[in-house]
Amino acid sequence: MAAAVTAGDERAFRALFDMLYSPLVAYSAGLCGSRHLAEDLAQEAFVRLWRNRARIDPARSVRALLFVSVRNLSFNANRERSTHRKLLHEMETTHSRPPDYGGVDAGRLRDRLREWIAKLPDREQEAFRLSRFTDLTHQEIADVMGISKGTVEKHITNALRKLRDRIKAFDPEILKS
Repeated sequence: MAAAVTAGDERAFRALFDMLYSPLVAYSAGLCGSRHLAEDLAQEAFVRLWRNRARIDPARSVRALLFVSVRNLSFNANRERSTHRKLLHEMETTHSRPPDYGGVDAGRLRDRLREWIAKLPDREQEAFRLSRFTDLTHQEIADVMGISKGTVEKHITNALRKLRDRIKAFDPEILKS
């Protein structure tokens, strides 16, 4: 598909867009915390890909290239919004409810998992999100993050261990089935 996009094939580009737009938005939303902004950033990544199509190496994964682009755009957007995000974070932590680990329901567990994933170290969180919320291979994740495949596997393993420990503390019965 990279060769067709490089050659200016609009159909191939549209197929690529249809295939990757939603996963790119989800990935960016996880990085920047805003679905609306994530949609803009994913679109920007596709615009840049199309404008620079002649310089794409057809041997390189276009999927990984788009994820790298969205990752960088998301990080740039985060830097631009850092003061605003710090204020929001302070407001959220000041007004948060104390944990209630009573009877488990799916909504509460989902909310807790989101919190726990957000508290993972940045690189573990990124590797975990790419692994679980996109269909990228470990090698493609390594390309996106600029690290080795083994390091990706280590980050994912560590994230899963930490999440499993949190789930056990939340409700030990969940993991017994």
